[in-house]
Amino acid sequence: MKKLQYTLLTILFFGILISCGSDKKGTVIESKDGKVRVENMKEAGEQMEKAVNDAEKRRADRIKRGDTLAMNYKELQAYLPEISGYTKKGKAGGETVSMPGLGSFSTAEQEYESGDKEIEIQIMDYNQSVMGYSTATAMFGMNIQVENDEEKSGTFDTGIEGVRGYEQVSKTEQRAELMYAIADRFFLTIKSNGSNDADALKRIAKSMKLSELASK
Repeated sequence: MKKLQYTLLTILFFGILISCGSDKKGTVIESKDGKVRVENMKEAGEQMEKAVNDAEKRRADRIKRGDTLAMNYKELQAYLPEISGYTKKGKAGGETVSMPGLGSFSTAEQEYESGDKEIEIQIMDYNQSVMGYSTATAMFGMNIQVENDEEKSGTFDTGIEGVRGYEQVSKTEQRAELMYAIADRFFLTIKSNGSNDADALKRIAKSMKLSELASK
């Protein structure tokens, strides 16, 4: 988790640099843990700015139609998938939290197992919360690649309108993690332990109703 936090903070830091308007292409920036590559810093900054503006527009549209609360966690649980070859570990979990003046958010999660392999899936609806996810996940629309001796990670094209992705694959351990920013409202995390096959996790994500969530 610390490695993931470092990666996301690194992305945030370079997002600030990008906003300064650098016009370098194929830039490779050295960090203490490896290399961070942003393929076109000026264009990436423009993409991030557009993504933030689009997020604000989506939120304004939801407010206009009275959609100001997060979905109930029971509704979110309906989007948790069945995974071929895996069995569910217990019942799906989740909760809905409302804070007067601060909005609400909901989570739904499920664990799966197959022999010594485990998968964890969590969906969060942060509609109208002040947790700052919209700005952070706007960077998922940029072409960022991070690599060091321990892991390789970066943004990727999900092929789904309104859905942006970020993957993190360990080089030294059998684990991988995908994160999806959906319509600047939902945040999906899929983690695997016992396997670092990110493509398998992407197939799971494609089996879920992400387009339906993206339309909300």
